[in-house]
Amino acid sequence: MNFSVSAPGKVILHGEHSVVFGKTAIAVSLGLRTTAYLKETSNTFININLPSVQVNESVPLHHINTEILSYKTYIEHPQSIPHEEHLIKTEIFVKNTFPNFDNFSGKQKNALIAIFYVFFGVFGGKEIRGFEISFVSDLTIGAGTGSSASFAVCLAAALLRFAKGSNESIINFEEKQLISQWAYNCERIMHGTPSGIDNTTATFGSLVVFCRGQKPNLLDLKLNLRILLVDTQVSRQTQVLAQKVRGLMGRNPEAVDCVMTAMDHIAKSALKILQNQSSNCEGDIDAQYQNLAELWNMNHCLLASIGVSHPALESVRTSADKFGLACKLTGAGGGGYAIVLVPHTANQKVIDDLTKELADKGFKVIDTALGGPGVQYQYE
Repeated sequence: MNFSVSAPGKVILHGEHSVVFGKTAIAVSLGLRTTAYLKETSNTFININLPSVQVNESVPLHHINTEILSYKTYIEHPQSIPHEEHLIKTEIFVKNTFPNFDNFSGKQKNALIAIFYVFFGVFGGKEIRGFEISFVSDLTIGAGTGSSASFAVCLAAALLRFAKGSNESIINFEEKQLISQWAYNCERIMHGTPSGIDNTTATFGSLVVFCRGQKPNLLDLKLNLRILLVDTQVSRQTQVLAQKVRGLMGRNPEAVDCVMTAMDHIAKSALKILQNQSSNCEGDIDAQYQNLAELWNMNHCLLASIGVSHPALESVRTSADKFGLACKLTGAGGGGYAIVLVPHTANQKVIDDLTKELADKGFKVIDTALGGPGVQYQYE
């Protein structure tokens, strides 16, 4: 077998921070993807190559096959796997396999543990053949654009196809559900208690709506969205920002609750536009973009009011506003990414001039589309 599988990243359009308090969140697939390449070999080892985190390791087949017989397969039932027990057993194997494991970074450790977690869960009790697997990504790791979920979806999709020996490029809904469930388990390794919105978006693509305590809801995006994805180059700590908002809520519950409720109204209004169901601008694309731009600007200002913006994000907004374009932070805030809405009628010179101005400020800018396909296979 020789094939590749790719999956998109994601951006949060609306619902940052308010989703923690039970409000609506909207995510869309990003036009930047991770790709896994899997090739069956006659080698007496498997090779794992993760250039994004500087990992290139080979493991002898006899070492793996000795261990794998002690595992049970959950290939069709990832939701039934005893997660903690399976994870601890996998961690012990990985630590014993790589003598320099303790010197690895957290990202390197998580990636290797995730790979063998899925590997043993899928192939448990069955000796395997030699293969090479490598991952390349357009996504920046740890920047809030779903890089870990994109990686997890590619990993699960690649190993499931290798185990089943299928060479069919088409993926049905049931197979996507299985991939997403395995990817969710990987996300638990990396994030503890993930919402499920990242792996769902990376698997199914398009538009995903989420409320806490409910399963993510898959919808079709009816409006073509183009954005400038702007990397402020400012690192941020999601947990610190989330704790900051919780503290603000504790001290000012009525005021902050009003902000969260307003964010919820914005998310629901945006959803109507994205579904072409808004009574204010149904069928009028110009009005849809104008309304969406207003919602983006309001949403950002609400997020800034609870202290999760950053001078770099405000600098991006100032430049975007200068060129008449809407802009908001996406993700946890405090740095990270901003997104600029590019209307379908936008003059390319305006976009080029804005991109240059942002680059001159030291930001990285990517012109990309939203709402593209989820996981996809390609066979050699």
